[in-house]
Amino acid sequence: MPGHDIIVIGASAGGVEALSQLLSLLSADIPAAIFVVLHIPSEGYSILPKILNRAIAKRQQQSSLKALHPEDGEPIEYGKIYVAPPDRHLLIKRGSITVARGPKENGHRPAVDPLFRSAARAYGQRVVGVVLSGTLDDGTAGLMAVKQRDGVAIVQDPEEAMYSGMPRSAIENVEVDRILPVVNIAASIAELARQPVATETTGVSDDMEMEADMAELELNAMQNPDRPGRPSPYGCPDCGGVLWELDEGKLVRFRCRTGHAYSTDSLLAAQSESLEEALWNALRALEEKAALTERLGNRARDRQQTYSSRRFEEQARIAHQQATLVRQLILRNGSNGSDTSTANGQVVGSQSITASGGTPEAEMKHPAVEDSSSLPQKVVAICASAGGLNALSQVLSALPTEFPAAITVVQHVSPHYPSMMADILSRRTKMPVVQVRPGDYLRTGKVYIAPPDHHLLVNADGSLSLTHSELVHFVRPSADLLFESVAASFKQQAIAVVLTGTGSDGAMGVRAIAEMGGTVIVQDYKSAEFGGMPEAAINTGVVDLVLPLNEIAPTLVKLVAVEVKG
Repeated sequence: MPGHDIIVIGASAGGVEALSQLLSLLSADIPAAIFVVLHIPSEGYSILPKILNRAIAKRQQQSSLKALHPEDGEPIEYGKIYVAPPDRHLLIKRGSITVARGPKENGHRPAVDPLFRSAARAYGQRVVGVVLSGTLDDGTAGLMAVKQRDGVAIVQDPEEAMYSGMPRSAIENVEVDRILPVVNIAASIAELARQPVATETTGVSDDMEMEADMAELELNAMQNPDRPGRPSPYGCPDCGGVLWELDEGKLVRFRCRTGHAYSTDSLLAAQSESLEEALWNALRALEEKAALTERLGNRARDRQQTYSSRRFEEQARIAHQQATLVRQLILRNGSNGSDTSTANGQVVGSQSITASGGTPEAEMKHPAVEDSSSLPQKVVAICASAGGLNALSQVLSALPTEFPAAITVVQHVSPHYPSMMADILSRRTKMPVVQVRPGDYLRTGKVYIAPPDHHLLVNADGSLSLTHSELVHFVRPSADLLFESVAASFKQQAIAVVLTGTGSDGAMGVRAIAEMGGTVIVQDYKSAEFGGMPEAAINTGVVDLVLPLNEIAPTLVKLVAVEVKG
C-alpha cells in the first residue's frame, strides 16, 4: 500500500532559501516523488535545479536525490525533484508529468495552484501539499483542492518565512494539518511518505476536473459553456474578458473564459499594476500633447497668427495641468498620499514617505545635519535580485563590525508587502542593518536597505532620499538609480557590487560608477544562483573585478582601507 508519495511544494519570494534548506534535509531513499513550483520570470531561464542539487550535495555528499526540469510526458519516479521550468505550468497526471503553457494563474506561469490541483485530481489522499515563503496567495486554492481530496496540507510557519503572504493566506482559508518551521516540514514529509494511506478517497468534483483541464488548454474544458461560478462585474487584467466568481467557503476566486485565474489578493495586485500602467500612458500622452501644442503655438506666433497662437498656448497649459494631476495620482497611488518626484537624480517635492509608506516627511523628526567630517568617506552600493538573500548574507556576514564605509543595498522585492530583508540580514551580520527612512544619513559601518517599491538615492551631503518615480527596467527599487546617485555624489570613492539576479538592472549604473572613477565588482555569473545581472554588468566592459562570492567581502575590506588618490 503506497504512502503519501506525491509531495507538491509551492514558493515565491524567499523560496530559494526555504527550498534549499527543506530539500537538503530529505534522505535519498525517501519513497516519494517531489514536485516544485517557484515563481520565476517567464522571460528568463532557471537554474533552480542546479541550486537545489548544490544544496543537497553540500549537506549529503552521496545523496542520489536529483532536481531537474522534466520533459512533457516524463514518467514519475521516486527520488526525483521535478522543478517547473520557466513559463510552463508543472502538472501531474496518473504516472506521468505534463509541462504546459496554459493560462496564467494569479499572474504567474508556472503557478502553484495548477500543480496542487492536478496532483489532487490524480492522486487524492497520497498528496502532501506544502506552501512555503511567498507574497500574495498563490497556493491557497490548490491547497484547498488537496484537502478536498483528503490529502495533507502543510504550511511553513509565517513567523519563520521571509515573506508570510502565501503561508498566512493558506492558514486563513484552508484547514491546514500542520504549521511548521522548514526543519520540521522535512521530517513530516519523510514520516508521511512511509505512512500507508487508505484506498478510498473523496471523488473529484466537476469544477476541479474542469479547472485542471483548463491549465492544459484542453479544448472541451475551454469550450464548455457550463462554467463554475457566476459572472462578476470585473474584467480580466490579462485579456479583458469577464471574470467568473467562484465562492469556495472562506475563499473567493475569479476565472475568465480563456482560463486566467485570480485569487482576491492577486486580482487586486494585477488591477493596481494595470492602473499604474494606464496612468503612465496617460502622463506620456499629455506630456506629448503639451510639447506638440507648444511647438505649434511658437510657429503660429512666428507667423503672426495671433488667434492660433493663443489657442495652442491654452491647449498646452491645460495639458500641463492635466499631466500634473496625473503625476500626483501616480505618486499618491504608490505612496499613500506623498508627493515626491525626481529631477536629474535628485528628489523634489514637498513630502517623502517612510519605509512603511505614509508619514509625510514634514511630520518626522529629522536628524540634525552633521558636518562633512562625520560622513563616510567611501560608499559601497550593492544590488541583487533572485537568489540575493543568500548572496547578501554571505558578503555582509564576512565584513568586520568596524567596516570603514557605509553600505547601501538594493534587493528586488515584492512591492505589495513589507520586507523582512533588514531584519533577516541584521541577524546574519555584525553591522547594524536598517531599512531606509526619509531623513536618514549615511554612517560608517552601517547597512542601508531600500524599502519595497521605492527607489533609493544617495545625495552628496550623505543624506538618503526615497522616491516612487517610474519603474526602471520594470523594477522599483532600481540598482541603476542607486549606482548613478552614488557615482555622482561620491565619485572615485564609490564602489558598486553586482550580485546574483535575473535581468540587467545595474548595468547602466556600473557605467556611471566607472565614468566617475569608482570601482566595480561583479559576482562571477557562473557561480551565481542567477547569472543575468552579473553577466549584463560584465558585458558593459567597465568591470574592474569578477570574483566568486566568497572573495567579495575580503576584497571590499582591502579597497576601503586604501586611501583614495587625487
